[in-house]
Amino acid sequence: TALIDWKRKVWRMKGSRLLHLSLDDRRKEYRRQDFISLDKILTWREKNRCDDQEDGKEVTGGGGLSDKVSLYKGDITVLEVDAIVNAGRHSVL
Repeated sequence: TALIDWKRKVWRMKGSRLLHLSLDDRRKEYRRQDFISLDKILTWREKNRCDDQEDGKEVTGGGGLSDKVSLYKGDITVLEVDAIVNAGRHSVL
């Protein structure tokens, strides 16, 4: 248990250090430099707005859930996010 306690302490120290870094300094710590920041992924409304403009449709409205939801198809391990969670079945736990 001493080893586990030591690993937890080291993990907390590293996490605390990263939290206090600026975004640019934190990005230097990434293992991969080919990450995709979330501001590059269109929200549901932005995506539909682009599609509607291409089709010549009038774009109206704003706000709501469609401004908070995005769809991404690709390798999720390159997204610039704090965590990726896999909701496995209870038997997987």
